[in-house]
Amino acid sequence: MRYRTLGRTGLKISEIGFGCGNNAVLMVRATYEDQLRAVQHALDLGINYFDTAFAYGLGKSEENLGRILSEIGASPVVSTKIRLEPEAASDLKATTVRAVEAALRRLQRKSVDLIQLHNRVTVERSPGKRFSVTPKDVLRQGGVLDGFKEMREKGKVGYFGFSGLGDPRALHELIDSGEFHSFQAYYNLLNPSAGEAVPQGFSALDYGRLIDRAAEKGMGIAVIRVLAAGALTSTPDAGGGSSPEPLSPGSDYALDLQRAEKVKFLIGGNIKSLTAAAIRFALMKREVSTVLVGFSNVFHIDEAVACSGAGGLSDEAMARLKKIWESDFGRLSA
Repeated sequence: MRYRTLGRTGLKISEIGFGCGNNAVLMVRATYEDQLRAVQHALDLGINYFDTAFAYGLGKSEENLGRILSEIGASPVVSTKIRLEPEAASDLKATTVRAVEAALRRLQRKSVDLIQLHNRVTVERSPGKRFSVTPKDVLRQGGVLDGFKEMREKGKVGYFGFSGLGDPRALHELIDSGEFHSFQAYYNLLNPSAGEAVPQGFSALDYGRLIDRAAEKGMGIAVIRVLAAGALTSTPDAGGGSSPEPLSPGSDYALDLQRAEKVKFLIGGNIKSLTAAAIRFALMKREVSTVLVGFSNVFHIDEAVACSGAGGLSDEAMARLKKIWESDFGRLSA
């Protein structure tokens, strides 16, 4: 396993991170024995970065991870995320503090290395089922950031970041504030716009090279959805994510399956699967600190860890990929 530094934090983390989310189901719905086996196996292979959230099983992922780490006496770098509901708007700072404290209880920890905001960040606040926040909600006095800072002053969090989902303009504003230590970038072979140039009118959401901008601010970057919710795996029919809505606009699963067909040429030589191609592509981006992968079993862990240090895609493959992106996947033509 190779390690990278998480931005200006100084934290050395494995370039393959253990994603504890809903999609891979392991840390939410698998048996405790299977969860324990997977976490121990990941640690044995050198994975030292675990990412969870309240939203993963409404706290079950945090509870399961915390219980296992406590039982085996392991102390890896742990990141969790809070998701605020519409009622938080009346007192964002206090609600943030309570949410962090609740997460620590579920994790059975006195502190967490990294706390992140899980809500989408948009130019205007979106109420309702998918509550989003604005940069002002985060940065203003009495906002989310003040809650994170209070938790840091109390020694309960080390660093803070946010999920890079929502409106790219709003996300750029948070990055430009210089207040955050990390963010999670939606970045994969099917939508590389957080780290690569794409044409105007690209059919997936254009994140405007957020990764490069964040790195200029000294932020660490964790790649999410590297396998496009399963579209870039050997069993795409089993994927699609845990929500009927795409995590990122324009990346509907049916469209991503069509896009994935266009990149299957990457399989060959020492790249045995689209999964390996996808992870190795993300690791090529030097600004990336870690690639979060969701696991369903120990085989998936082995497959992902094997990508660490295996090298990137060839120059020829990258040139072909860039032509595919420039054509917007041939507008999905046959």
